[in-house]
Amino acid sequence: MSEERAGGGQEPSAEGEPRRLIGAISFDGVDCPIRRTDVHETYFAFDPPDGAPAIYTDGQTTNEQLIAFINQWLPVAKDVMGDVARRFRKNESPVCRYQTGDLAYVFGRPFMLRIYPQSRGSMRHASRGRANVGVRVVTEVSLIEVFVMQVDSYDQRRGSFMSWADGVLVRNGAGLFFQAAARAGIDLSDARLSFRAREIHDQLVRYDEKSGVVWLSRDLIPFPPMCCAYACARELARHAAPKDLAGEDREREVARLTRLGCPDWEQAREMLTDKDSVLRRQ
Repeated sequence: MSEERAGGGQEPSAEGEPRRLIGAISFDGVDCPIRRTDVHETYFAFDPPDGAPAIYTDGQTTNEQLIAFINQWLPVAKDVMGDVARRFRKNESPVCRYQTGDLAYVFGRPFMLRIYPQSRGSMRHASRGRANVGVRVVTEVSLIEVFVMQVDSYDQRRGSFMSWADGVLVRNGAGLFFQAAARAGIDLSDARLSFRAREIHDQLVRYDEKSGVVWLSRDLIPFPPMCCAYACARELARHAAPKDLAGEDREREVARLTRLGCPDWEQAREMLTDKDSVLRRQ
């Protein structure tokens, strides 16, 4: 790390005086902004086509904690950045084929993929990360390592990735579903719900009241959480609107409940209907 630049906030110093938070760093002639969010996680992310890096962290991370994170993960981050840049020099298409160097978006966050034969996966120690069936995730550098028996098989590569991504969708989708219900004043206290992910192309969320199953479309995986929240709010509103309402009156009530359930509904709907979005390329 060759340079740190202050900016973007303040933290108290040992003497009680406010001290500027680091707002950006540079390494190897590359600028890397520090972006503060409400999510309590610190990680590198890389944007195509040149793998431009950024570090995401929350407002509570001190300069010392941030520097320690950078010192620990910068060497790995440089490798990932290089892989992204090489992939897009070779092929400019944003379409994700689940090959090494491709970017797969998960809840709006780009993860770079590396594909390995399964036999190597049983012997190889990956960079530090969380393991799943056929998948190891290194969240600190937005890297997903996928292990398959046949690296040339698109179905195996995608299937292994989905084995992990389905779990992310279900865990987050369940929370967003209940959050949307609470915001819209829809009582689910007596509902015994289970959440599952599958391929659904005509609907993003399908709530089967009789079985208590909420089906989440895999098409939601690439989009930010607000899009899943919007789809959940829309489906809840459709079920909660009084049965005696019809036509335009019913549509107005569904729209009202949807707006309550997802305050960011307008932005979310725009993202979901953008036919040119890179998030539709996987």
